[in-house]
Parts: sequence; C-alpha cells; structure tokens
Amino acid sequence: MDVPWLSLLLAVSLVGAFATFFTGRYARWAALAVSLATLGIVLGIMALFQPSLQLNGNACQQGGFQLCELHTWFTFASPSGGFSVDYLVGVDGISLPMILLSAVITLAAVVYHWDEEKDPHGFFGLVLLTNAGCLGVFVSLDVLLFFVFWEIVLIPMFFLIGHWGGPRRSYAALKFFVYTHVASVVMFVALLAMVFLGGWNSFDFVDTFGRQSTNMANLSAPVQALLFGSLLFGFGVKLPMVPFHTWLPDAHVEAPTGGSVLLAGILLKLGGYGLIRLASPLLPLGRTLLFPVMLFLALLSIVWGAYLSLSQRDLKRLVAYSSINHMGIVLLAIALWTQLGVMAAVLLMFAHGLVSGLLFMVSGSVHHTYGTRDIPSVGGMTARTPVLATMLMIGSLASLGLPALVSFPAEFSALLATWSDPRVHYLVLLPLMALVVTAGFYIWMMQRLSFGPPRGIPDKAHDLPFPEVMGMSLLVGLIVLYGILPLLIEQVIPVAAIFGIPCGAGTVPGATVWGACPSLPFGP
Repeated sequence: MDVPWLSLLLAVSLVGAFATFFTGRYARWAALAVSLATLGIVLGIMALFQPSLQLNGNACQQGGFQLCELHTWFTFASPSGGFSVDYLVGVDGISLPMILLSAVITLAAVVYHWDEEKDPHGFFGLVLLTNAGCLGVFVSLDVLLFFVFWEIVLIPMFFLIGHWGGPRRSYAALKFFVYTHVASVVMFVALLAMVFLGGWNSFDFVDTFGRQSTNMANLSAPVQALLFGSLLFGFGVKLPMVPFHTWLPDAHVEAPTGGSVLLAGILLKLGGYGLIRLASPLLPLGRTLLFPVMLFLALLSIVWGAYLSLSQRDLKRLVAYSSINHMGIVLLAIALWTQLGVMAAVLLMFAHGLVSGLLFMVSGSVHHTYGTRDIPSVGGMTARTPVLATMLMIGSLASLGLPALVSFPAEFSALLATWSDPRVHYLVLLPLMALVVTAGFYIWMMQRLSFGPPRGIPDKAHDLPFPEVMGMSLLVGLIVLYGILPLLIEQVIPVAAIFGIPCGAGTVPGATVWGACPSLPFGP
C-alpha cells in the first residue's frame, strides 16, 4: 500500500501543533517531537523524490509533480458544466527545497527557545502551526487549498508578535495583519477571477496548465495585466517588495526571536513561491506586459534595502532591511522568467531562509546577553562570548555571499541569470553594487561588535547557553554543507513543472518540463 506521504506530513504538523497547546509544562518536548517527526517525513519525501522525471499517470504526475494525492471534496454545477473542489497535493523541484527549509527552520526555532518561560504551550503551538500552514502552501496544487493554508499562516504569526513581542508589539502585530490580510484578499479575488474567467472546471491548477491553457491565453491583454498585477501585489507584500515593505522592520523588531526566525526564514518565501507557482505561469501575457514593472520594483527593492541597511544602528533592523535587499534579488530573478533565473530565485530563497534565521537568532542572543541591540554601544565581545561572535561572523559572511557558504552559489546564479538575459544584462551592475554595499555594512557591523576594546559588556555577560548553540549550529551546518555542495539542492530544482519558461520540452500542451534544460552553473 502506498503511503500518502504529503497527507501524513500535513496531518502530523497540524495535529501536533494543536496537541502542543494542551501539553502544559511538557510543551517543549511535544514541540521537539513534532518538529523532529516533521523533518523526518520531509527527509523521507526527499528520499522518494525521483530526480529523473517520469511523465506518466494522472494529470498531476504528467504535469511534473510527484507523490500526488487527489481527493474530491465536493462538486457542483456551473455555467461551463460540472465544477469540482479537490484536495490535491504534490511536490516538485521547487516545492521540495521549500518544505525542507520550513522543517529545518521550525526545528531550529524550537530548540533555540527551549527555555521559553512565557506560556510555552501557546508559544510552541503557534510555532508549529505556522510551520503547518507553510508546508500546506508549498504542497498545495489547488487554488482554494492553497489559499486556506496561506491564511492559516497569518493567524499564529499575529499572536506570536502580539503576545510575545516587544514594547510596541500591538502596533507591529496590527500592522502585519492589515498589510498581509489586505494583500491576501486582493490575491484571492484575482485567483477566483482567473479561475472563472479562464473557464476552469475545478480549482486544480495543474490540470488547467495543459488542458485549458488555451482558455487562459484567450483572455485579453488588459484582463491578464490586471490579474497579474493583483497577484504581484498580493504576493509582493509578503515577499516583501518596496514600497509595500514597511510592515516588515516593525514586525521583526517587535517579534520574539523565534517569530523573526519564522518570519524571515519561511514566511517571506511564500510570496516568491506564489509568483513562481501561480502568477507567472498562469498569466504569461500579463507577466510579459508587466515585466518592466516587476523589473523596476525588483531593482528598487534591491537598492532601497541596501541603502536603508547602511543607516541602521539596531542589529535586528539591519538584518530586516538586508532581507528586503535579498528578496529584491529574488524578485529580479523571477521577473526574468528563464530557467537560470527561476533556479536562482529558488536557491536564493532557500539560502536566505537559513542565513536570515541564523542572523535573527544571533540578534536575539546579543540582546539577551548585552541588554541592547544597538551596534555602536557594544564592542569587543569576542573575548567574552567567542561562540556568539563566531555565529555572528558565519551569519554575516554567509549573508554577504562569501564562497563556500550557501548564499554564494545563489547570488552568483542570480547575477549570471541577469547578465545572460539580453533584455537587462546592462542592469547587472545594480544588484552587483548592492551586494558590495551589503558586504560593507556587514563588515562594519562585525568590526564594531566583535573586535576592538571591550565596551558595553555587563559583568554577568556569558556565552551562549546550550539550546541556543544547538539551534544556531543546525543552521550553520546546513549553510556550510549547501555552500560547499550546492548541487544537493540545485539538482532537484529542474525537476519541476515550469510552464511557459523558454527552455526544454514536455508532453503537456503549453508546458515545459524543466528536466532537459542545460547550463546549470554548478550542475553536471
């Protein structure tokens, strides 16, 4: 009997999250068990995943997805005939790195917060519920199911910020909720309009890629542009892209460390994933028409994020603004909509999740140890807290793209994708200069905090406790592993259903199965 691996993954993460709310003082152990079980299932899914794509079976498998599960919820009549609402899940080379990232970040956050004293059952339950929602988004192949899990993610993060956050937590939580919920509503209305205007007979977007792609192509240019623009706004707010980014620094600064880790490590990836999975392939004409808009917003996010990072004194706020810079590069790579660009976007989302998670843990530990995150107020901490200083060094060097660390192959791929595109190759200097600026402010931050004469160090300052070391070490290990061997992730990304991308060939009409695309920069 075939094991429904993806349903098992969702069931364990959801049931485990709700069960943790009722475990009282044993909440940390329950959260650890659930997060380990979730990671174990994800590793099992990775072991079952076939790098050599076989196009046979049902529409989901023919579309390039694996481990597909389809169950009809209900059907009803529609003007175009019968309409079904289904439970459809599957994974491909784009969703697989994302579910691995989600499981790893959640486990690291649970371990890091092992000594959480304020309502630990609520805290750990919300962390696991956030993970469950993200996993659901990454494996959903049905528009309605996708949106249900998308909204699930919003609720636990709102309470994590609002109850466990800093002094301005209520303001930050409300701002996060308003921005992301408004964006979600716009996104959902656009998705529904796309379904019904396109004449779909279900919410299953895999089936419609091939069988009804002609219907989508028949939508007029203004309609496609309007729908794509709405989805760009809905997904772009979560990314976040400038000028819809202002919720992010407030949310990060006020959120507890674990909340910031989840927010930067997983939630920001939902926006990029939605653009790759839904908006870009389903509305090709709209994507083409709004390419200049996407390009402008991407470059604006890259430059503005780097510029604002230069003026930050708060360590957490600096990392938050640098995230806007990095996610701008992700948006640029997606906008190119080439094989290399999409691969670079997925790689960079994966890399940024690991690195930003580590840096927000470091920010939290600096605050716990020294009572401040103000960079000029603390110095020479290497002598007193060498492990913390080492973690800060690794995270900073990874974020600025040092070779042998995970961000280097991702950022190099994004730059190469930009240079290889004759439409925009001359613009490669902007992200390149932004990366130089990123290196500048991270080196300045490391120099002020770690070296020089000691200053601002309390007498009772001590190095990292064991749970914080273990949480950070998990991320450090993967940052180094995938920096040295990026092919471990890169080789699965082309096993993806990328429809309309200018490379390769597949059996589904109008589709491109990406397995045959050449010229992977770090591939075979």
